[in-house]
Amino acid sequence: MTGLLTVEVLGLRVRIELPGGFEPERFGELAAAWSGAAVLDDAPPVDLTVPFAVGDDFHRAMERLTVDVTLAALDALRGKALLFHAGGVADEQGRVVAFVGPSGRGKTTLSRALGEHYGYVSDETIAVDADLRVHPYRKPLSVVRHGAPKKQVSTAEAGLRDLPDAPLRLTALVLMDRDGDVAAPELVPVGLAEALPELVEQMSYLRDHPRPVSAIAALHDAVGGLRRLRYADASTVAPMVERMLAHPASPSEWAPITTASDTGPFDTAHVDDAITTEGFVVVMVDAVLHVLDGIAPVIWQAAAQGSDTDAIVDAVVAEFGAPPHGDARALVEAALDELIRAGVLRRR
Repeated sequence: MTGLLTVEVLGLRVRIELPGGFEPERFGELAAAWSGAAVLDDAPPVDLTVPFAVGDDFHRAMERLTVDVTLAALDALRGKALLFHAGGVADEQGRVVAFVGPSGRGKTTLSRALGEHYGYVSDETIAVDADLRVHPYRKPLSVVRHGAPKKQVSTAEAGLRDLPDAPLRLTALVLMDRDGDVAAPELVPVGLAEALPELVEQMSYLRDHPRPVSAIAALHDAVGGLRRLRYADASTVAPMVERMLAHPASPSEWAPITTASDTGPFDTAHVDDAITTEGFVVVMVDAVLHVLDGIAPVIWQAAAQGSDTDAIVDAVVAEFGAPPHGDARALVEAALDELIRAGVLRRR
């Protein structure tokens, strides 16, 4: 048979295009796996079309299809939303908590455990608009099978709850830390400078935002700060969700750095974005994040404002005092060389 299946992916309507001669029973298996995201009507508009290349191994093709659909949707949303590699659940009010973590950290296991108590949003990607609206991705869950491709399990088969009849809005953003030595789940506030490297590592197409670091920092403000969830067993986390949603952490203070002088011996015009937060300067260059500490924040900001080496030395001494050992100028010049090697500064 030739057929079509349309699914909702991160706010997009994605048409899965089936090959000619596709077996009806296979279509039933495919449709069942994607039933949590299926669009019942096949009316336009359709945002994307993704072909289903079956090949000789249907179940491996099913696993590959999930990846193809995900990548196509992420590419279509580049620069339009913040895209986190995260799982998420929602309460009856539509408040969403997103759990950010790399592959293998246990997002699917945690999403399944929490999805028995809360509306299942995704175990793969959380897309967040500027107004904190969350677009669900109720794709099949990939369940590991020994010696075989992952099985694509529908949300219903996994026993996960439907979404609430309310707009979804991101309310809590949490870094996952599965730790077998933790006796009971715990939430630990995380400063923005500490959290940013982990968050950036688990985001797609962040560099397509005009001010990528500021965008994450603004989101951090909007959800009331960031926390780390340390837990040993996903089944013990559900009682913590209401606390995450009802009691935000304290956000870190931060400010954008917009000064980039066209004079002076050093250049920062190539920098994608930079902020200052709690004594750190966080700089992104070519999608790589650098967290500057010690005397480096003072040096970088002075250089960005057009200061020469003498003025930078004066700024460092004014901030920290004369060094107890060594020469201030020599220390500053060594730090400048390091910042240039790292790519966050350039010589004119």
